[in-house]
Amino acid sequence: MTSSLSDEQFEQYQSDGYVVVEDALSASTVETVTERLREYTHGDRMPADAGFQSQLEPAVERGDFEVDEAGDAVRKFEGLGMVEEDDVFQAVAENETLVSTAQQLLGPNLKLLRSAAMFKPPQVGSEKGFHQDAAYYPIQPMDHVTVWIALDEATPENGCMTVVPGAHKDGILSHEAVEYDTDIVIGDLEYDEGDLEHVPMESGDALFSHCLLPHYTSPNETDRWRRALIMAYMSSRSRFTQDDDERPDWVDSVHITGEEFPGCV
Repeated sequence: MTSSLSDEQFEQYQSDGYVVVEDALSASTVETVTERLREYTHGDRMPADAGFQSQLEPAVERGDFEVDEAGDAVRKFEGLGMVEEDDVFQAVAENETLVSTAQQLLGPNLKLLRSAAMFKPPQVGSEKGFHQDAAYYPIQPMDHVTVWIALDEATPENGCMTVVPGAHKDGILSHEAVEYDTDIVIGDLEYDEGDLEHVPMESGDALFSHCLLPHYTSPNETDRWRRALIMAYMSSRSRFTQDDDERPDWVDSVHITGEEFPGCV
């Protein structure tokens, strides 16, 4: 297993709940991924045909905001079909830097829990309120790792990730639905401005965050895109806490590397 994190980076992840790995994806890979996403949003490729779902920006759906092209209104793609049916996204999920870093944090046996693309289009990209990724997934133990990969420069102005360092140690917090089932936020936020930290990133950088780390992204009010790709890894020894027919559609697993274990994901 190739070592991706230094001792200092590993310690930061344990203490703060996150760490950024710079240049995790090459510029050519970022370009390939961005072009493929645009084929789905603005071209002839259909997300449903590839086994994943798309969601539009709420302001556009309500008619409060108009965009020049329909593809400019896409808020996100979601679904493991992205990896299972599309070789471009599969290559990212199996990227050596991403996988080896996840192995350092979770052990040698990995499965993919989630794949998604977050678009934050210029001017219309909406905020994602404070939440913990663990609140979405009926999985034990709560230690999976979300990898948030910047495809564009991410800044406080266009909606970079904002986190509460160390708050993953507070455990799971109470969440409530906002507009729909897949948009839940922390109901009683006890953190103030001084607890928050923006995490600006360059294109190709990857943020590894603990699934209990509270985080949010602000609206994109600039004229620049802020696209990101998400790959979430879990140990193959993890367990689903709900039966197949009870689990939400977005909860699944794809083998990435190492062993698989009976009765586990």
